[in-house]
Amino acid sequence: MALQNATDKAARMPFLRRTRAGREWSSVPNPTPALLVASGLLLTLIAVVCLQWRRSYRSEKLLRQQSILAMEEAGEHVHELNQPLTAILSNAQAGQRFLSAEPVDLQELRAIFEEIVQDDKRAASILRKLGTSLKENERMARSTAPPEGTK
Repeated sequence: MALQNATDKAARMPFLRRTRAGREWSSVPNPTPALLVASGLLLTLIAVVCLQWRRSYRSEKLLRQQSILAMEEAGEHVHELNQPLTAILSNAQAGQRFLSAEPVDLQELRAIFEEIVQDDKRAASILRKLGTSLKENERMARSTAPPEGTK
């Protein structure tokens, strides 16, 4: 009968514990209004910290994605810039060969110099696009960066 009473009591009070001496005590204190307010404030604080961490993580992830895109774009521009620079070098070397030949073909030299000027303008245009793109990426990074002191 005593075992039955102890089992019934344990089923009704799952947080009731017994010491070795047989004394019973509850593992959950009776919540007081102050304890309820403190636990509510603690939960609110934890929620705010989690939200701030999530925002920080998202902004850092966005910055990483933007920097990867900027590097990819810069790589494309480097490849695009390499083409006119190679053409300038090739035309300049061809011009040097024509100058060393006898007689010098002035018409051919004029054509070579015109190609060099066109390739130079194309390279300058690519550099301007790259500069504009980098400024735009920097402006985007600033607008998505978290305010200072919020890390």
